[in-house]
Amino acid sequence: MKVAVCKEPKKPLVFEEWDMPEINDDEVLIQVHYCGVCHSDLHIVDGDWADWVSYPTVPGHEVAGIAVKVGKEVTWIKEGDRVGMPWIYSSCEVCNYCVEGDEPLCPNQEITGITKQGGYAEYMKAPGRFVTKIPDNLDLAHAAPLFCAGVTVYAALKHLNIKPDELVAVQGVGGLGHLAIQYAKAMGAKVAALSHSQEKEEFSGELGADYFINTSKTDPAEELKKLGGADVILTTVFKSEAIQTLIGGLAPRGRLSVVGAARDPIQVIPFDLITKRIVVTGSAVGGRKLLRETLQFSADFGIKPLVEIHPFDKVNEVLDRVREGKVRLRAVLKMV
Repeated sequence: MKVAVCKEPKKPLVFEEWDMPEINDDEVLIQVHYCGVCHSDLHIVDGDWADWVSYPTVPGHEVAGIAVKVGKEVTWIKEGDRVGMPWIYSSCEVCNYCVEGDEPLCPNQEITGITKQGGYAEYMKAPGRFVTKIPDNLDLAHAAPLFCAGVTVYAALKHLNIKPDELVAVQGVGGLGHLAIQYAKAMGAKVAALSHSQEKEEFSGELGADYFINTSKTDPAEELKKLGGADVILTTVFKSEAIQTLIGGLAPRGRLSVVGAARDPIQVIPFDLITKRIVVTGSAVGGRKLLRETLQFSADFGIKPLVEIHPFDKVNEVLDRVREGKVRLRAVLKMV
């Protein structure tokens, strides 16, 4: 089988022919049809996470395909099922976090494409307990990005306990934000889309946003105050200074969740924490429960990412496009 290997950081991926994986009784062999190209993959290829990644590695954690071989201990996946694999390859399943269905906090988790072979391959094996079925009415190409981008924002919104008619502000109308707008709207919220690009206004409206705030021309906190203040802010950007501008726009009891891994600190005034009871938190991907919810919710409400589909052999060119910000929303590799 063909795989794309990151043999060392800061080098193009290398195509190699590997033997077909042999599965154990508790594993599933997946024929990968599509694999999303996530911005996190760049951190692997560019060496940003060199202390964490086990090189050489096969990246890719937004996997969608078909189960072609199923171990005899795996009873709920059948050969021919449409399945996928997310960021979390496996977890210990016995710590308090795992028992509570919060596998992303497990200290002993394995990560697809980082500590285990990922989806930049024609086939991959995976533990049956973490292989996730894809609803029949969800296209595989659109399902792939939901295994990271989709579940990341869906999980964040669920953790924020959105109530009907609350004002949810989504900062960034990109690969994550365009899904967050759709999810928040389907959850019954009023949605404000925030972007520094005026070109995103019409697109945001098509996604379901009720309001659009151009953060390059106005003070986003003041604009949110004009709308009564944001009950929820979900920020998907990677710049702390942009996140900082939003905190003053929270309504009393407002909640701000960060899913973009910005490195610099943001500041919160303790007086505001006391007098407004605002909450600042973060969220990363989701466990199996929320992943299944994400896929079913997407299928039920017709929510899908906007994708560019590229042939597998163009993976290095696609990574360059992601690196240069030329992918409009989500890129997906087509294996078959």
